Amino acid sequence: MKSKFTSRYLLITFLSLFSVSCLFILLNKTFGLEPRFEKRTEKDDTTYKFRLPGIVSSYVNRLYVYPERIKTAEMLKEALLWEERIIPEVLTDFTESTNTQTVTVDDISKTYDLSKIRRSKDMVEILQDALTFINSYRQTNETITANNIEYTAINGMLTQLDPHSIILPPKEFNEFKIGTTGKFGGLGMVVGLRDGILMVISPIEGTPAARAGMKAGDKIIEIDGESTINMTLTESVGKLRGDPGTQVVLSVMTEKATEPKQVTLKREIIAIPTVESASLDNDLGYIKIRNFQDDTSQCLNEHLKRLKTSNNRTKGLIIDLRNNSGGLLDQAIEVADKFIEKGPIVVTVGPSGHPREIQEARKTDTDEGPYPIVVLVDAGSASGAEIVAGALKENNRAVIVGDRSFGKGSVQQLIELMDGSALKLTIAKYLTPLFTDIQSVGITPDIKFIPATVIKDNINLFRGIVALREEDLKQHLDEHPKGDTPFATIKYFLETKEKDKTEEPEEEAGDPYKLPDFNTDFHVLFAKKLLLNTVTPQREAFLQNSLQIIAETTRLEEEKIAHALQKLDIDWSTGIGTGTSKSTVSYSTNPANGRGKAGEKITLTMTVTNIGEAPLYQLRGISSSKNGLFDKLEFILGKIEKGATKSYSTTVEIPKNSLDREDEVSIKFEELNHHSPKDIKLNITTEALPRPLFAYSYQILDNGKNSSKNNGDGLIQTGEDIELLVFVKNVGEGPAEKNVITLKNLSNKEVFIKNGRAEIGLLNPGEMKEAKLSFFVKETLSSDKFNMDMIITDSVFWTFLSNKLTFPVTPSKNKLTQASSILKIGRNHTPLYSGMSFNSTVLSIMKDGTILMSDAKNSDWFRIILPDNRHGWVSAKEALESIGAENKPNTLELFIQRIPPTITLSKSLSNILFGNDRLPMSAVIEDDTCVKHAYILINNDKVYYKSNKIATPKEQTMLEINTDVPLKEGPNVVTIVARDDQDMITIKSFVATRAITVAKGP
Repeated sequence: MKSKFTSRYLLITFLSLFSVSCLFILLNKTFGLEPRFEKRTEKDDTTYKFRLPGIVSSYVNRLYVYPERIKTAEMLKEALLWEERIIPEVLTDFTESTNTQTVTVDDISKTYDLSKIRRSKDMVEILQDALTFINSYRQTNETITANNIEYTAINGMLTQLDPHSIILPPKEFNEFKIGTTGKFGGLGMVVGLRDGILMVISPIEGTPAARAGMKAGDKIIEIDGESTINMTLTESVGKLRGDPGTQVVLSVMTEKATEPKQVTLKREIIAIPTVESASLDNDLGYIKIRNFQDDTSQCLNEHLKRLKTSNNRTKGLIIDLRNNSGGLLDQAIEVADKFIEKGPIVVTVGPSGHPREIQEARKTDTDEGPYPIVVLVDAGSASGAEIVAGALKENNRAVIVGDRSFGKGSVQQLIELMDGSALKLTIAKYLTPLFTDIQSVGITPDIKFIPATVIKDNINLFRGIVALREEDLKQHLDEHPKGDTPFATIKYFLETKEKDKTEEPEEEAGDPYKLPDFNTDFHVLFAKKLLLNTVTPQREAFLQNSLQIIAETTRLEEEKIAHALQKLDIDWSTGIGTGTSKSTVSYSTNPANGRGKAGEKITLTMTVTNIGEAPLYQLRGISSSKNGLFDKLEFILGKIEKGATKSYSTTVEIPKNSLDREDEVSIKFEELNHHSPKDIKLNITTEALPRPLFAYSYQILDNGKNSSKNNGDGLIQTGEDIELLVFVKNVGEGPAEKNVITLKNLSNKEVFIKNGRAEIGLLNPGEMKEAKLSFFVKETLSSDKFNMDMIITDSVFWTFLSNKLTFPVTPSKNKLTQASSILKIGRNHTPLYSGMSFNSTVLSIMKDGTILMSDAKNSDWFRIILPDNRHGWVSAKEALESIGAENKPNTLELFIQRIPPTITLSKSLSNILFGNDRLPMSAVIEDDTCVKHAYILINNDKVYYKSNKIATPKEQTMLEINTDVPLKEGPNVVTIVARDDQDMITIKSFVATRAITVAKGP
């Protein structure tokens, strides 16, 4: 299986907005510990001095909030583990019996004795030596610099501490600063990508983009003369940004235009909107705070003034903190202080539990009056948002409504380093005003919402919304006791429409700054009801006043849910049964024996017979499985009368890209009166579909009439309009269904991509199709070559091929003489070239006696006529003119220039899906030219590497793997990666499960 690369996607960003995800930051400009530490250059990567790990380690030792989590040996192992993830030829192995770490780079190894680590300095010295060793012996790779190696190692070290301590390289640090200041030089519009095209999502009012008439849906084709086709969103945003006062020229294609128009804009300081507001009915106000940046408190003051009614009084306020990921500590404190007259706002605790600092509310003339407040939170409310919610809740100032928040109770300090990077280090934790530690727990809402959906085959009454929280992050800081119990919990009916599976879903471009629909948003509607029912600003009294509304809302929502279930013939009524309770449970699957194929559906049916004396009420079964497809499925049976039998079926569509695997599924039953049947277990086997595999050839066509410079020699010269003809062949075992070719410029703005995307549709095994891409080489190009990346993608199987192409730029050749002739090839294995150069690509390998038709020549080359107005070239030394001959030219077989290696497992997958502690692996890798290396990953950890460089040229076409690899308990994604000498990569994956319990059938 290849990594996912969707052909259809939408990425939305506000120009240069760097998402401050789950951060709670103290901005502090602290420079490196070494005063002579200078900004490094990368002129000589081989002599690079890896100084940063020592500097970072010093900061960790002095400032980290939990000193007991600093485990130097584990930090070293993780740092080296991260290196093997970015450098294919690096493999690290820890031997527990000898306490040694071995680092292998290709076929050279070095072993380090970890027992010698007594302090952080020892760890740093070993790490620096290991990084130098890796950097010295790794293969040359222009995309991975010594800087990358250093930053990767440091982030590996820091992941052993917690998920929020990281190092930000200079470029990412600059983006981060924009996210916290909320201001930058730009144009003022939200942009996104669709099908490789840069689109305007929405212009921001009052900005250069809005004044210039930019509209949602406009396509930005060029930025300062450079094509945006297949440019990444980060690259595009970087080119749109710039110093205030500077100009940028955009080529824009509007919705109904046939030609792009030129738009010249002058950059200005753009303020990212952090606060939005709206006046609601009955003198209620709504405030949305998206994050906490430098001007959040000031913006909040401005919006609160706008919300004042004619009598200068707000009767109630909704503060929406949903999906607010945090930001600056001081701004969160100021926001909370606005609504609290006195009392603590937040308590920060430093390393080892001290010192403890309490931030108190300060009474000012600008404080808000005592009106009731409802704060909306969800799993996306983190850090600063949790400080505000917790302060308002525990100061008895607001009612919290929604879902449990993210649970990030730590504070990070930003330490700027001398090379332009920055260390973001967890230096404290915070407590709420009542000294509540919310780390990995979050803020418990007073009124908790659980959405319920009722759709055939997909009922969700109990699992709610599955969301990522702090507790789900690897190495998250220690959990604490569960949070408070909500004052009330409301299960509300979330109406959804069943998708028409015959239509392909469209990805709509949405404005990330659009406010919710106040007429349909359940959270806002409920908050309005609460506010209109009370006048007290005190939380506890507010909650007591809300009991009737809570009860009425609960009743109405339960009726909606019961009504929706009744349509599916499920009785969700309640009752108390008398008499003994006993029931039997059975299950069945379709297809039988729980065997489903990728791309098909599998139906699971649970059947319960009530053989007791009392009815069963609200009976349901909920599944659990390591496979997300079969986890948390709900089997809703409802009421079952005495002697009755009921069944419920749920159908799961297995994605076409699913891997071979077998999973255990457990069903746990629950009943309203605790008369639950026994749990059951079953196994489901998924059979993967055969995968496609792409090979390709390409040809330069410069015989078009789009440019007067085109000379038809099959080579690239400046000023030429080039068509790139790509032949794609599926050499895999399965069909490729939705295929797209994209071309991305890697090196030079003097090369302008005109058409960088082509769809080639269904491609069956062994089938070949062609597509044309195009680009223009400007006469100002001074280099003798340029690079492009060609990506061939199948979005169904997540299969893709990415290969860098280097195109030489040549001076014009001698002119050709037009002359028709019949040629005969004089020897076997004669190449037909795509251009008038031995350095051009080969189109075909010809046999002795092959007949060709030529229409032009010079002293060194014949130009050969090919189908579809194409030409090839053969050396004059390899062909003889046959004057007067009447032989017809032969049909030539296309030579496939780039073929990826193939991976063949020696054992059937059915025999290796299950193992004990270790899984025996045997595979053969073959390539048409040379297998460079192969390695094996288990759940993204490299466990095996084999180089092929010592093999003889004849042996290099094949590489054998014979090993056994360790398995962790439960499912393990096993991936074999093979690379050839043209950097063509093939990946084969499956899931091997350790210690599975095979369930007996019914």
